[in-house]
Amino acid sequence: MTGGASRAALRAGIAAGAGALIAALGALGAGGCARSVFPPGGPVDATAPQVIATSPADSSVRVPTDVVVEFLFSEAMDHGSVRDATRIRPPVERPQYRWSGRRFRVSWVERLRPNTTYHVVLRGSARDAHGMALGAPVAIHFATGDSLAPGRITGVLRAITLRRDRVPILVFPAAYGSRPDTAAEFEPLYEAATDTAGVYAVTGVELEQSYRVFAFYDKNANDSFDEDLDLLAGYPDPIRLTPDREVADSINIVAVDPRAPAVLLGTIAAGDSTAHYRVEARGVADSTVAKRVERVGPGPFRLPVPAGSWTLRAIRLPGPEGTPSALEVRSGEAFDLKPEEERRGLLFDFQPLEGPRSAPAPPRGGG
Repeated sequence: MTGGASRAALRAGIAAGAGALIAALGALGAGGCARSVFPPGGPVDATAPQVIATSPADSSVRVPTDVVVEFLFSEAMDHGSVRDATRIRPPVERPQYRWSGRRFRVSWVERLRPNTTYHVVLRGSARDAHGMALGAPVAIHFATGDSLAPGRITGVLRAITLRRDRVPILVFPAAYGSRPDTAAEFEPLYEAATDTAGVYAVTGVELEQSYRVFAFYDKNANDSFDEDLDLLAGYPDPIRLTPDREVADSINIVAVDPRAPAVLLGTIAAGDSTAHYRVEARGVADSTVAKRVERVGPGPFRLPVPAGSWTLRAIRLPGPEGTPSALEVRSGEAFDLKPEEERRGLLFDFQPLEGPRSAPAPPRGGG
């Protein structure tokens, strides 16, 4: 083979190799389009962190007064949010916080008091390194003496529109009254959380004291009370624990959302199954405020309205060219409604008015 032929063959080989490389890169690119590629930093974290171990264990006794409390998390955490979510009761002087990987340690400059029950609470606002919140608070209580404080408060949180699970239950001194001073430092003596059925238990409570119990709906999860957003639903009476009454059970709390509507439930009785009907509520204080619902033919209606006083009426709307004509039935009373209240059994009876007649009958009141 001559030198010119050799050079030509070499150029052809190089060209073929380059073409194969470009084809391979193209195939990789096409394959990449078919695969799900996570954004920078890895997949989105949709799993809440967990506390997988504590030291000392919950309900421990004879704990040394120089104990170091530890929480071991299931994943890396946001250190600042964990520190801010940590509460120690009774309060201690100058708590110190340290980290070792996923292990969070709490210690004190001064020794703990002897023969005392302590509570260390990690609130649900603690977040992992990707911003996922713990959700439900985690609490351990332990005693530096031979036994835990024997007091116990249990009950059920009942709610209609508000959630019942993982709601913080806060226990304040009874001296705070039926509502703690939320403008001052918002720190309860004890706290727990409800389970999925709304059941809660606050344990390790000191005797010979009186308490008030509240469910705390912290809508923005900032561990403080915001008047325009959050809700405190309280048990109506103070609770006193004594050696003769160490357990206060059935301390059930009813939580009502003050912003939730009331609901009017009733029936339209009519003989015309094709006519359109409207049920209308108008405010007593301001009749320009109206809420309404419509349906075709007789049957049930459901009308949500804000809490307050309302008058009601039902109207058969006129059809095309005025046939059938309009008819109206009014309720004979005003309704004073509370948030979440349901008023049932309302009846608007059009049947006596809808029979054939030479002239429209005047509207009459109905139940």
